[in-house]
Amino acid sequence: MPTILVTGMSGTGKTTALEKLAERGHRTVDTDSDEWSHWVRLPDGSDDWVWREDAIKELLTGHREGKLFVAGCKSNQGIFYLDEVVRQLERLA
Repeated sequence: MPTILVTGMSGTGKTTALEKLAERGHRTVDTDSDEWSHWVRLPDGSDDWVWREDAIKELLTGHREGKLFVAGCKSNQGIFYLDEVVRQLERLA
C-alpha cells in the first residue's frame, strides 16, 4: 500500500494538507509530536528534533491498506523508504 511523505519547512501547510486528506478518508500521521519525534544531541553539541526511528519503522511496516500520508520535515527522514514525496514549498491559501 502506498506511503506518501508530505514534507516542507514550517508554515508551508503540511498540517492543512493532512487535514484535507483525512477529510477524504485517507490515513494521515503528523509526525510533529512526542509520539513520533524526539530531541537528540548532535556531535557538534546542537539539538535536533528527529523522527523516533523505531516508531516510524513500525508505522511504515505496519501499513497494510489504503494510502498513508505522513507529514514531517526531519533531518533523519531520508533513512526511510516511502513510495512518494510531496514537497510543500509555500503556504496553502
